[in-house]
Amino acid sequence: MASVMRELLGKDPQIKVVGWAKNGEEAIRLRDALEPDVITMDLNMPVLSGLQAIQTISSTRPIPILVVSQMTESEDSEIAFEALRSGAIDVMGKPSGYGREALKTKEALISRIKAVAHVRPIRLMGRVSPKAPRSKTAKGERGDGVVVIGASTGGPPALAIVLRSLPREFATPIAVVQHIAPGFITGLAQWLKRESPFPVKVATKGEPLVSGTIYLAPDNTHLELGEGQKILLNDSLPVRGHRPSVDWLMESAARLYKRRAVGVLLTGMGSDGAEGLKKIREAGGKTIVQDEATSLVFGMPREATLRGAAEVISPVERIAEEIVKGAPVQES
Repeated sequence: MASVMRELLGKDPQIKVVGWAKNGEEAIRLRDALEPDVITMDLNMPVLSGLQAIQTISSTRPIPILVVSQMTESEDSEIAFEALRSGAIDVMGKPSGYGREALKTKEALISRIKAVAHVRPIRLMGRVSPKAPRSKTAKGERGDGVVVIGASTGGPPALAIVLRSLPREFATPIAVVQHIAPGFITGLAQWLKRESPFPVKVATKGEPLVSGTIYLAPDNTHLELGEGQKILLNDSLPVRGHRPSVDWLMESAARLYKRRAVGVLLTGMGSDGAEGLKKIREAGGKTIVQDEATSLVFGMPREATLRGAAEVISPVERIAEEIVKGAPVQES
């Protein structure tokens, strides 16, 4: 695998492999000696694991880290999300396959390395959350609105902070599009389930929106809200390069829920979600974006702000409070 990685990266004129570590301990030493622009990190290593190495690097002299690791079980992919919380920037599976598949993997690896190189590492918030705000709905009561959230780079830790800061009795369903490498969405659902007081699941076609449940868009599939509080999934063409698309989800929320929709745009590269969030605001719903100081990448929130889509710009630890303020109660 080391040979495959070196060969893939060596073919790009903008990338130079300056060193290779056999374990986490050696990775820390080479970080100090070589001062690389980016570190790719396996999580399953002897002596010192990749997760431990990431924690040490991020707490001493942070370098942008891309996790490149083989995830064979949901438990393995959950460790990847602990790595993101510990300071890694992004995560993807190890290169595999032949022919066309190998080419796609190579392109993904190179593009992610170049993207990660431009991210300034920040120390992400830990497990401590502010006191959860009081919900306007009683436990078991179903609000007639919806919360839609979009996120990309840096999103999983930010999502965890938002969800665990919501009150346990929060009854409004939440639909989420998180841009992430294929194969990791089930692990993300399991990890967020442990991080928050709510049921978290990968959405399935035709299922009803249930109060107090978090729905994640599946791999490579658009998530849409349909009539009768039903979930619709489809494999239509990517929207501005994304499938699932945050814009697609948010536009459906604006169309069906209007002022009963709350849209949230978290950290991430690019502009996906900016137009969808704007449509929610124009329909009378509440719109919230994560502020620059707490965003790993202030790309998507910045675009939304520039387009007049953001009603509220908030630090990530206060977003739950803003969601509760905007979530509608059940109308009699």
